[in-house]
Amino acid sequence: MKSGCLGNIVFAVLAVIAFGLSTYVWFAWFVRGKSVSTPNLIGKSITDAKAICSDLGVNLLVDPERRRNTDRIPAGNIAWQNRTPGTTNLIKRGTTIKVELSSGPLVLRVPDFGGERAGTAVLRLGQQNLKPGNMSYLDSQQQGVLAADPPKGTVVGAQTPVSLLVGVAPPAPSFVMPDLIDQPLDQVRPYLESHGLIVSTVKFEAYPGIRDGIIIRQFPLRGAPVSARDPITVVVSRQEATAIVEQPPGP
Repeated sequence: MKSGCLGNIVFAVLAVIAFGLSTYVWFAWFVRGKSVSTPNLIGKSITDAKAICSDLGVNLLVDPERRRNTDRIPAGNIAWQNRTPGTTNLIKRGTTIKVELSSGPLVLRVPDFGGERAGTAVLRLGQQNLKPGNMSYLDSQQQGVLAADPPKGTVVGAQTPVSLLVGVAPPAPSFVMPDLIDQPLDQVRPYLESHGLIVSTVKFEAYPGIRDGIIIRQFPLRGAPVSARDPITVVVSRQEATAIVEQPPGP
């Protein structure tokens, strides 16, 4: 009885060993025999890559449209492949390996800003892997970026600082606000306008003892700096107080 059980156990062990050996042989000869290690084509020329693929029995497909910028691989050589290379990465014979070629290092050129706002120019520099350098401003009728250093179109390296000359509107001439009190409005207004200053608001108020049309209050006050951009308000005497506000005449 015991010898029979022992015989069955020995038979089972031998069967397992035989099955394992047959599986290994089948895999080695029928699976591995029809598979090859994925070749490393990165950096290879198309001619060399075709020769390697031909020897292994696999196909090579070059993407005619897409290229990759790289400073490590010469232009025209393979920069990317869709199969991970290595002896443990097996592919069947007849498999197609897709590749993309290198277009060489990325060529950066200083953009043509063409009067763009300074903020827009700085944003474009960042988008093109450049960085802003010194920013200088010049009073000019032409506003926006006037020039760049290095000049537009210059080939530069990544993160090269680009200095910008930006034109800004010249400031309006500044004056010292004169004393308008006790002066007639019909004489003051032409005088101010001849210097580019505009009386933007005129209010009327009764003031005993002062004839109509005389300025009794003003803003800005006497001695304050004033320019064409600053509104000027005056209060003018009138026999009857009213809420009338006179706006400046149209152009």
